[in-house]
Amino acid sequence: MVQSIPAETALAQPDLPHALETWIAMIDGAKKTIEVAQMYVSSRPGEGIEEVLQALRRAADRGIRIRFLLSANMVDEEPETLAAVRAIPAIEVAIINLKPLTGGIMHAKYWIVDEASAFVGSQNFDWRALNQIHETGVLVRDANFSRKLLGIFESDWKLARTGKIPPKGDTRGGDSGDVELVASPAELNPAGVRAALPALLELLAGAKESIQIQLLEYSPASYSAGGDWLEIDDALRSAAARGVKVQLLVSHWNTSKSSIGALKKLATIPNIAVKVAFVPEHSSGFIPYARVIHTKQMVVDRSTYWVGTSNWSRGYFYATRNVEVIMRRPELARIGQRIFETVWSQPYTEFVDPARNYPAPRKGS
Repeated sequence: MVQSIPAETALAQPDLPHALETWIAMIDGAKKTIEVAQMYVSSRPGEGIEEVLQALRRAADRGIRIRFLLSANMVDEEPETLAAVRAIPAIEVAIINLKPLTGGIMHAKYWIVDEASAFVGSQNFDWRALNQIHETGVLVRDANFSRKLLGIFESDWKLARTGKIPPKGDTRGGDSGDVELVASPAELNPAGVRAALPALLELLAGAKESIQIQLLEYSPASYSAGGDWLEIDDALRSAAARGVKVQLLVSHWNTSKSSIGALKKLATIPNIAVKVAFVPEHSSGFIPYARVIHTKQMVVDRSTYWVGTSNWSRGYFYATRNVEVIMRRPELARIGQRIFETVWSQPYTEFVDPARNYPAPRKGS
């Protein structure tokens, strides 16, 4: 398990590595290949992404083949950082545009090295994701898992190059039984990769004691589909009705008018507790698109741990490329509990008040 923590907070787990050191170790240890899939790239002088770019240059100098897959929707946001990526010797960069095909975007964030190890997490290739945002990821050192994720990468790489959804060829990898890779949307998945939403609903339906969820955003409103989208909402209510203790923790970005109403409704249901985390500003002042809980994770019955890249609204599962890792390992679920409970217990994390009129969240400048 790998963390990123907003500076000047007490949210870190002392025994867990940070994303920056994990990424650099993966890059420096590469012998043949590195594949990276990201929504966008963003760096600033003196920040950690510069170190990651330097590590990628070292890898390129050693003859490592590097492929970098980016989403079309934000490719023009940071031209300087994109130019730095493209300047890495012999790197291959592909831009994937899902909007004409699914209506979504490339939102997954993952790394694959030598078809032997893989990193999946909420961390974007963004300097803020390394030291100004709460993020959680998982490093999987397993060839079967890595090759299965590589199957998704190869399919999306072909889509980026052709503009067409490739045939559903089988992946060369698989799951270990207690660690499973799932992805969205189903229509883009290679054969052998289960869709994420059915897997998520299955876990919620099977919960017996507890569900702890931590997200940037939970929003069952689905205006593009003509009304509310209640698959997950209904599953949480059903779990609570069975006596399962449900705790939902979201970021302050979830207090917009389009989202807060659903949270207020959930907060009135017996056995469901909903909190919002308002991470304090950094001492240097306001940082746009930072100081936020961006982790996407769930712990079920203290035994199963879900870590991924999706926020929980309809488009993330039906239109947008995301990947998730399901770990049926109690020892890892205990780590997930610690991560969750550390944020849940902070004084700036508040129970949702159904009677409160929440201000619009401040995100950008």
